[in-house]
Order: sequence, then C-alpha cells, then structure tokens
Amino acid sequence: MLRSDTRSAARPIALLAAALVPIVVLTACSHPTRAQHDLDRGWLTFGDAGAPSARGSDPEITVSQAQEYSDSGRRVVLSGTIDQVCRTMGCWLDIRDDAGRTIRVMNKDHGFFVPRNARGRAVHAIGFVTTRELSVDTLKHLAEDAGRPAEEIAAITAPETVPLFIADAVLIPTGGLEAPATAGGAQ
Repeated sequence: MLRSDTRSAARPIALLAAALVPIVVLTACSHPTRAQHDLDRGWLTFGDAGAPSARGSDPEITVSQAQEYSDSGRRVVLSGTIDQVCRTMGCWLDIRDDAGRTIRVMNKDHGFFVPRNARGRAVHAIGFVTTRELSVDTLKHLAEDAGRPAEEIAAITAPETVPLFIADAVLIPTGGLEAPATAGGAQ
C-alpha cells in the first residue's frame, strides 16, 4: 500500500513560493515613477535626481499630500505644475497641484538653478518636505525675487512659518527654456 505524505508534497510548493517572493518584491521596487518615465523621454534634470528616487523607492506626492511628509526625513517625488520661478536666478520655484495648492521649492544649498521662464510647465521635484520659520528679511527677499510690488514688500512685518520643499533635483520638459543662471548670476 502506498502512503501519501502531504508534508513532502507541500515542500516543493513552499520552496517555489520562497524563491518567487524576492523576484516579485524586486520587480515591484524597480517600477519606474512618472519622474523616471519622463526622464527617460528626455526631460532635463537640474541638480541630482538620484537613481533610487526616480526608480520608485520614494513615494510620489502632490502638493496637497506634502504636509503628511513634513519633517519626516522621507525623500519624496513631488509632481505638479510650475506656478512661479525666482526671477533673479531661478533658485526657487512654486509648484501647484490640480487642487490649486502651492508649495515653495528651494533648491538645496543653492546648488543649482532652474530656467526662469519655466512657468506653466509640468515638473517633478525630488527631495524633502519641511516646515520652517522664515524671517522678515527672507520673506522680503523672496517677494523681491518674485517681482512683487514695493508696497506689498513693505507690508511684510512678521516672520511666517511655512511648509517648504527642499529639492535635490528638479525635472522639467525640454524645449524653449533659457539657460539657467550661474552661481554668479550671469547667464
């Protein structure tokens, strides 16, 4: 009489499942983000995009989701539309999402600049969300860089605590962009 051993029959299935799990996990982790998709199609990179972020290890968020990641230390890919750009050098930009919310994106350590005529373009920024108190002097400086009227700048009298996105890189589609400013302010 033949005896069936269910433990030995289940063993090959368990081994196969154990071998497939890492393959499935690795495949899922390497799924390209929209940022990588756009980068692969020729979008320009300002700063250092870093392969891990573009390849999907960091969450993709919109401005409306940014507060969830504030001061978490978690690197994210922020996507939206460029609403405003620093008119002096391109050292910051505001990103707007479909809900109309905006966040200021500061280029990490003034390490790179984006074209000042990039307004209205799709964008991906890779970096970190934080909340910072900006001094009156900083707020006035940012307002000047945005081309605000003198009376609006003079009305800034108190510091503000605001969410900021500190970008390691910004990705923008090609075509019709001016050359970014250099560290000395010249083009």
